[in-house]
Amino acid sequence: MRINLQTKEGATMKKLKYIALTIGLICLPMLASSQHSMTEGESHSDLKAEQSYNAESLYHMPAKWTNQDGETIRLADYSGRPLMLVMFYGQCTGTCPVLMQRTWKLYSMLDNRIRDQLQVLAVSFDTENDTPEALKTYAEYEQLDIPGWNFVTARHTDVRELAMLLGVQYRQRSDGHYEHSNLITVLDEEGKIAVRTEGITGGLDQAASEIKELIKPDLQ
Repeated sequence: MRINLQTKEGATMKKLKYIALTIGLICLPMLASSQHSMTEGESHSDLKAEQSYNAESLYHMPAKWTNQDGETIRLADYSGRPLMLVMFYGQCTGTCPVLMQRTWKLYSMLDNRIRDQLQVLAVSFDTENDTPEALKTYAEYEQLDIPGWNFVTARHTDVRELAMLLGVQYRQRSDGHYEHSNLITVLDEEGKIAVRTEGITGGLDQAASEIKELIKPDLQ
């Protein structure tokens, strides 16, 4: 008896396609559920930082900021002194805790004389939830409620303006969390951007050296 090979191959291919289709239909709900879980639990993705406006003095901004102790602060209050700036939000469970700890690490890499000259301003862009009370709790939880560090909030328009000047991008997602750039910025005594470094990846040695050079003249 002669066997038609083309017929046999065709039947085999149909059988394989049927098996593949069956497996796909079984796995599709599992795949969708897995993708949904990843979306729900994924960390906040980063937005690339934009160009900053380092030719302008940020100490001229008229905005009023409220810190974790309910005190009013203006950037002009830092005139004549260098200032380390970082933008975050308190309910972030992704990059912000890392960003804040790296800000502390950079700060702690400086000797005491330089730290005495340098103030730190952590600005929240979650103006709805990060009240002074919430910022106080956050600073204490992160063990950053220390002299010279202020956690502040302000009107949405003022926060947006500061972010634009620093080159920080942020946008709120549908779940209430934010996607945002992660930057650590240091202003010189005139309020101009002097040091700017990635807040999540890479070493901090270069930024520490630049800060030391920036503040060194004040120590002579």
